[in-house]
Amino acid sequence: WATAQVDPNVSVDPALQEIYNAKYPKEYTIDHITVSGTKSFDPNLIISISGLAVGDKVSIPGTDAFSKAIEKLWRQSLVADVQIYITRLSENNRIDLELAITERPRLLNFSFVGVRKGERDDLESKVGLSKDRVLTENMKLSAVEAIRKFYDEKGYRNAKITVEEQLAQGSNNAVNLIFYIEKNNKVRVNSINFTGNEQYSDLKLKKQMKGTKEMTRITL
Repeated sequence: WATAQVDPNVSVDPALQEIYNAKYPKEYTIDHITVSGTKSFDPNLIISISGLAVGDKVSIPGTDAFSKAIEKLWRQSLVADVQIYITRLSENNRIDLELAITERPRLLNFSFVGVRKGERDDLESKVGLSKDRVLTENMKLSAVEAIRKFYDEKGYRNAKITVEEQLAQGSNNAVNLIFYIEKNNKVRVNSINFTGNEQYSDLKLKKQMKGTKEMTRITL
């Protein structure tokens, strides 16, 4: 797991740089916590989710408090990246922390290109996307799979689906998703053959396969 680290851009204090180089763990008290990188989330919410609090005592090196905080933030699917920095060491072994995060964007809108209006209406209810929610990679993958299943069931088993993420103009950390769909040709059944069947006729078995038809043959 990732852990807190000294931020070289914030301090060149030798004592601060040596915190993780100590041979034996030392207890420190969290004196102050700040959050950077927020665009739409309340910094206090981020701190609350992390489980870290002013007054907490941590032993460095050796604590797992920072890795647990990162895990809690990841679990909420609110951030795309998170780092915890020790930015200041003061008297009585008190330290300041910075939670540096990269927020996941929110979904402002989504659309489909390359299909008829009726199909677009059907797809909107099947992709499982909700506007104004934090967008995750899993949500995009699930939407693509839902579209693929929709066209598989219609016989378009070679459908090509690509998704593009565009920043929404005039919005704070919001994106639009565009699904480009190429249905291609339907997959047709050339012939149906049965082996090992002695009880029923092939014709009777074919009648049981509703929706699956062989291509019509004309002979002269």
